[in-house]
Amino acid sequence: MNGSTTYGYVMATEVADPDPEGHPRSATECPICYSSYDNIFKTPLKLPCAHTFCMECLGRLCLFIRHLQEFPCPLCRTVVVIPVGGVPKLPPNLDIVAQLPPDMQNLQEVWVEGHKLCWMRNKDSDLHRSSLVTVQLLSNPTDNNAIQEGLVAVRQSLCSTLCRNLWGLGLTIFASGLFVFTVIFLPVYMNFK
Repeated sequence: MNGSTTYGYVMATEVADPDPEGHPRSATECPICYSSYDNIFKTPLKLPCAHTFCMECLGRLCLFIRHLQEFPCPLCRTVVVIPVGGVPKLPPNLDIVAQLPPDMQNLQEVWVEGHKLCWMRNKDSDLHRSSLVTVQLLSNPTDNNAIQEGLVAVRQSLCSTLCRNLWGLGLTIFASGLFVFTVIFLPVYMNFK
């Protein structure tokens, strides 16, 4: 090789990489959380770089990124644009879906609502009603009695709590209007009499 050095680069793939014990990982598990793929929250989503991750892991990764913004692929750092509708609107990896059991090959519609992934379970034959199933993407350390070490619990203000629901928002607007009326308009009205 007359004095020149050639370097070879190998891209990481989620199928061939061994796990810490040296066993090859399955193509039907997410390389981030090592959970098996399914047809709901663990749907295998294929990024433009051809790497595949479960919907839940990508949802957590992109939790604070808005649609039409970008995030890097966790393996190769290729830029990926989040489509309108969020992470659930990324295309599924149909090759992996075809390897799932037959009852899991029908992909379910999942959507993002705030910091939750949501799925409407079809009507159960016993209950005759549908039910909403959600997965929290952002865990709240104050939900547990023991706050994890190194995390800071932030208390929400009363105003923030009131504005989170419709009745609280209506009450806040009504109270603000009443306050403005009594402080500004009522004294002016009384002076003109």
